[in-house]
Amino acid sequence: MMATFWAWHYQSLIFFWKLHLEGRKKIPWNRPVILVANHRSLMDTVSLNKLRRPFKWTSKAENFKLPFIGMVLSLTNAVKIRRESLRSGAQFLSQAEVEIKKGSSILLFPEGTRSETTEMRPFKEGAFFLAKKTGSGIIPIVLMGTEKTFDRGSWVLKGKAHIHIRVLDEIPARELKNLEVKEIMALVRKQMEEGLAQLEQDKSG
Repeated sequence: MMATFWAWHYQSLIFFWKLHLEGRKKIPWNRPVILVANHRSLMDTVSLNKLRRPFKWTSKAENFKLPFIGMVLSLTNAVKIRRESLRSGAQFLSQAEVEIKKGSSILLFPEGTRSETTEMRPFKEGAFFLAKKTGSGIIPIVLMGTEKTFDRGSWVLKGKAHIHIRVLDEIPARELKNLEVKEIMALVRKQMEEGLAQLEQDKSG
C-alpha cells in the first residue's frame, strides 16, 4: 500500500486536481480479478492507486524510467511488459498468471497505450486471454479528467482538473467461461463504452 500513500500524497500537493471515486467496494479483497481501465494520461497510474485495493499493475517497461510514475510502479512490484517479441508477451502472461495464483488482482489498460482523444483505442487481447486462462472475473473501470492534467509528452501542469473514476459491475467468470477471447473483449469494450458515455453525461450536467 506504499504506492497508494505516495499517490495520495502527490495528488494532495496539487490542490487544483480533485479526484472523485465511485464503486470502490465492487472490487473484492478476498479473491483475484482482472481490472481493466481506459487510458488517457500518465496520471491514470497515480489516480487509480486511490482505489485503495490490493492489485498488481502491468505497464510497459519504459514507464518504469519515468519520474514518479516509475517509483509508483516499482513500489507495487508491477508486472513489466516488454514489447520486443512474442516471447516477451508470453513471459508477461506467465508472470501475471503467477501473481493471480498468489491471490493478487491485476490491473491492465487494454488499449495498450494512451489514447490521443477521448475515444478508446482498439483493445489488445492480453487481459481477456488472462481472464479466460485463469478463470477470473473482469471488473471494468472508466475514468475521465486525467487528460486535463498534462499535455501528452510534457510534464508542465495544465491547471485545474476534476478526475472521475467509476468502477463498473463485475463480469463474473461463469459468464466468460463459454466465450472466446474476442467475444470477451467485445463484451467488455461495449460495457466500458457505455459506462464512459454515462460517466461523461453525469458529470457534464
